[in-house]
Amino acid sequence: MKNNTLKLVLSIIGGVVVVGAIAVALIHFWDDLKKLLPCCKEDEELLEFDDIEA
Repeated sequence: MKNNTLKLVLSIIGGVVVVGAIAVALIHFWDDLKKLLPCCKEDEELLEFDDIEA
């Protein structure tokens, strides 16, 4: 294999590993990330007041 071909193969493998690591991190921390998103805060705030109404 030429040096250029080896660099290409290793860069493709490295890219796949990085994308996989990002996907695993997102799956692992998804519940924590949902709390930071503005669209998901409303549902949690409404659920807190359900106990008070009952």
